[in-house]
Amino acid sequence: MNKWMRTTVAGLASLALCAVFGTVLLVYAKPFSDQTYSLAMTWETEAMPDGWVYDQKGWTVFTQEGEAFTELTADGYGGFSGMESPGETFYFSRTMEEALNCPTLRLTPGETAIAIFLDGALLYTDCPELDNRVGYLHLPTLEWDRTEPVMVPLPGNYLGKTLTVAQATYPEWETDSAKVYPIALALYSSYAYESGLIAESFRTAVPTSLAFAAGVVLLFLLVLQTFRGTPDMSTVCGALLAFFWLAGRLAQTSFAHLYFSMLPVDLVTLCWDLCLTLLLVFLSSHLTGRWSIVPWGLTIIQGLMVLASLILQITQSMTLQFVQAASGVGLIGLLAALVCGVGEWKRGSWFYRWFCLLTGIGIALWIAAAVSTPSAVEIWQQFTMGAAGYFLWRLMLPAAVAALVTAIAGAVRSETARWAQARLLSQRFELTQDSYEAMRRQHEQVMMLRHDMAKHLRLLRQMTADPKTQRYLDELLGDTEKIRSVVQSGNEMLDIILNSKLSAAADAGIAVELMRAQAPPRLPLSDAELCSLVVNLMDNALEAAGAPGLEHPYIKLDLHIKNDFFAFTCENSITPEWLDRETAPGHGLGLEIVRQIVTRHGNLTKTEYGRDFYRVAVVLPLRQPLK
Repeated sequence: MNKWMRTTVAGLASLALCAVFGTVLLVYAKPFSDQTYSLAMTWETEAMPDGWVYDQKGWTVFTQEGEAFTELTADGYGGFSGMESPGETFYFSRTMEEALNCPTLRLTPGETAIAIFLDGALLYTDCPELDNRVGYLHLPTLEWDRTEPVMVPLPGNYLGKTLTVAQATYPEWETDSAKVYPIALALYSSYAYESGLIAESFRTAVPTSLAFAAGVVLLFLLVLQTFRGTPDMSTVCGALLAFFWLAGRLAQTSFAHLYFSMLPVDLVTLCWDLCLTLLLVFLSSHLTGRWSIVPWGLTIIQGLMVLASLILQITQSMTLQFVQAASGVGLIGLLAALVCGVGEWKRGSWFYRWFCLLTGIGIALWIAAAVSTPSAVEIWQQFTMGAAGYFLWRLMLPAAVAALVTAIAGAVRSETARWAQARLLSQRFELTQDSYEAMRRQHEQVMMLRHDMAKHLRLLRQMTADPKTQRYLDELLGDTEKIRSVVQSGNEMLDIILNSKLSAAADAGIAVELMRAQAPPRLPLSDAELCSLVVNLMDNALEAAGAPGLEHPYIKLDLHIKNDFFAFTCENSITPEWLDRETAPGHGLGLEIVRQIVTRHGNLTKTEYGRDFYRVAVVLPLRQPLK
C-alpha cells in the first residue's frame, strides 16, 4: 500500500469516526419528541394566527359560591362573560383524557393568583392561607408579575379525573362588557421538559464556548502583535464581537434573569447592537479604496444610533420607529460592507475571498432550511412588509461567524508563513556562515601559498649564479610582494568577503566599481551578523547583475566612515523580471535578513530601485558597544 492510499484510508476512517461520535454528541441538541398537549382556549402569540379556529377543548368555565353554580358564556375568542361582580374568582374545569408519562401542567398566570384541583383535591395554590375549596375561594391579584411559568406535576392516576383551575379577576371592570380570559396552560411529559432544558443548554453551551474560544484566540493574537510592535485594532474588534455575541446568546436563555440581575436596558438587544457595530468596524477596517468610506460612514451612524438607543432605553423613551430605523441602517451598512468585500475579493484580498465565500454558504444554508419549512410563508410576509430587523439578524449571524473564522484562519496562515520564513532565514544564515568559513579558509590557503612561494624564490635566488636568472627571480619576488587584494578597507572580515565576491563577479563578466573602501577595524556587530549582512547583500547583487538579458551588468560599492557612522552602499544592475520576482511574497530572504540585523543596530537602511538599478544603503552607528 503506497503513501497516498494509506493517507486516503486514514482520512476516510477519521471522517467516519467524526460522523459517528458527532451524531452521538448532537443527540443532546434535540429534545425528546414526547407529545405535548396545549389546553389553552385562545392563541398564545401576540397576534391571531392565520386560520385560527376557536376550540374550547372540553373546558367548562363557571363561577361558584358554595353550591351555587353559574356557567359563563364564551365569546368564541377565548373570553367569557357573565360575571356578576368585579374581583370574583372564576373556575374552569375539564376531564383529563390525555395519556402521558410523568404528566406536568405548565401555566402562565402572570400577576393572577391561581389554585389547581384534581377531583376537588388541592394540588397547588398561590394563597395557602385561604379556604382552598372549590366554591369558597376568593383569590386576589398578586402584587408582582411572574416572569416564569408555574409547573404543577400531576399524579400518575390522573386519567379520567376532573382538573379544575381557580383564577382571580381584577377588582374593577375595565370595560362595560366585562370578560374574563382563562390563563394558557399545557400538558406535557416532564421528561420532555427536562430534555428540552438539556437541549437548550447544549445548544447554548456549544456556540458560546466556540465564541469564547475565538475571543481568547484573537486576544492572544493581539498580545503577540503588540509584542512584535504591530498591534491591529481590528483584532480587538473581532475579540469584542465574539464576547458580546456570547453575552447576547446567554441573555436569551430561559433562566438568564436568575443569573444576571435586572438591568434598565434590554440586554439582548444591546448585545446584538454592539455585535453589529463591532462587525461593521471589523469589516470596514479590512477595506481599501475610496468606496470604503460608505461602510465607514454607515458604521459611524449605526454606532451613534446604538448609543442613542441605550439612552432612550434608560429614559424609557424608545419608540418602534427608532428601532426600525436603526435596523435599516445596520442592514444597509452590512450589505454595503459585503458589496465592497466582493470588490476586495476581485482585487485579490485573501480575507474577503474567504469571508464572502463563508458568508454566502451560511446564507444559502439558511435559505435552504427556511424554504423547506412552513416558515417560508412567514419569511415572504416579512419581506413584503419590509421588516429590516428580521433579515438583519439572520444576515449578521453567518457574517459574524465567517468574519471570526476568517480572522483566526488568517492569523494561523500568517503565523505559519512567519515560521516558515524564520526557518528559511535560519537556513540562509547557516549557509552564509558556511560560505564565509569557506572564503576565510581559501584566503588563508592563498596567503600560505604566497608565503611559501616567496621562500622558494629566495632560496632559488641564493642557489643560482647566473645573472639573468637572478634578475628574473628578483622580478618574481617583487611582483609577489606587490600582489594586494582589490579591497583593503581596514576590516579583515569585510576584505575577505568582498574580495571573494568581487572576484566571482569578475569571473562572471560583471563590471565592478569601488568608489571608496574605508571601514573601522571593528564594527558594532558580532562576526556572525557582519558576515551575514555583507554576504547576503553581495549574493543578491551577484544574482541580480548576473541575470540574463543585461547589456551592461555592474556592481558598485561605496564603504566610508562619516561622523561616527559607517555607511555601506551596494548598487547593481537588474532586469524587470528579477525585480518582480524579488518583491513578490516569499522572496527577498536575503534582504529580510539584512533588515533584521540592521533593526537591531539603529534601523538605518534605505532601499531604492528603478527600471535598471537596485541600491541598498546600510548605516551603522559606531558608538554602540562592540560585540
